[in-house]
Formats: sequence, C-alpha cells, structure tokens
Amino acid sequence: MSLAIKLADCRTDLPLAARSVVEFDDDENGGYYWFLYPLFVQLAEKTGQLIELYGAAEFRGDALLLLQETLRKARRLVTEQSEEWSVDVGTQTLPNAPEQAPRTVFKKVERAKFVLLVDALLAIVELARSTGVAVVCFGD
Repeated sequence: MSLAIKLADCRTDLPLAARSVVEFDDDENGGYYWFLYPLFVQLAEKTGQLIELYGAAEFRGDALLLLQETLRKARRLVTEQSEEWSVDVGTQTLPNAPEQAPRTVFKKVERAKFVLLVDALLAIVELARSTGVAVVCFGD
C-alpha cells in the first residue's frame, strides 16, 4: 500500500521541485501517514477529498489553502513531539490462531525526518498555489 502526493502537472518549464513526489508506504513509513490520518479526515470533512492509501484526491483553489493549513497544523504537532515516538498503525489479528488476542501494532517515527516530510508537502502545495496547478494524491 502506497500513496503518492504531487503536482497534477509536471511541465518541464516548472522548477525541478515541482516534479517532486512525496510518498507514504504503509510498510516502510506507515507511522508517518497514520499520525497525519486524523488531520486528513478533518480536511476531508471540509473539502470532500480524503488523502488515503487506497483512493485518490485532488486539491485546487480554496481546497489548496485548506490543505496548506492542515499541513502547517501537522508541522506544529510534529515539532511538539519527542525526538522519536511510536504511532498506532492498526491491529493485527491471527485468524488461524483464535487463542491469540489481537494486538495493536506500532511504528516508530522520527521528528526530524517527519518535519522534512511535511516541509516537502508544504513546498508542493505552495508551488501549486503559485502556479495554479492542482495537488493530486494517488493511493494504490
């Protein structure tokens, strides 16, 4: 399961940064996505667009401003965390071993890496706003 967030139009006349893509992979960096997920749900309530691992979303116009505000809030929340922390990424069940209780799965995230990730997302949004291009999100 992965998610890519980028500009909808990567024309060659745009700066190299415009062609960058921020990716979330549920296996590798799922903790980062799941920390942001509640903010993405709040954003979806306002825009009708949910940034999710299995779907698609598109942000343009006023929705871009809301996305930018969401990411700024995320950055503030991340900077308030300890240097490293664990994020609940779901529950593991073993259907063939009913005697074992389900367990919560956690993934570690690093504040410094997370700040860079959010800053990269903010850069994409800022470029989208300045060029009139939408931000698109594609999950598989």
